[in-house]
Amino acid sequence: MNNIPIHNVWFDDAATLAMGEAFDRTCKSLRNLGSAVPEIIANVIIQAAKTGERDPARLYEQALKTFRIEDMSMLVVS
Repeated sequence: MNNIPIHNVWFDDAATLAMGEAFDRTCKSLRNLGSAVPEIIANVIIQAAKTGERDPARLYEQALKTFRIEDMSMLVVS
């Protein structure tokens, strides 16, 4: 089993898999919003994972909310 340390927090394989899936999906959805977006996405996902979130869909939703995007089918930015 691999563990990845993030500022004194360790994520196991299942957590990093969920985080990676959410990160990739969010980056793909927001690819046209600028070069700073991946770092922002990563930070949001890491913070959510630190609180115990492991569901890729919920991590993805939390990352979208950072950009005030509620519904990807309409890509409405509020």
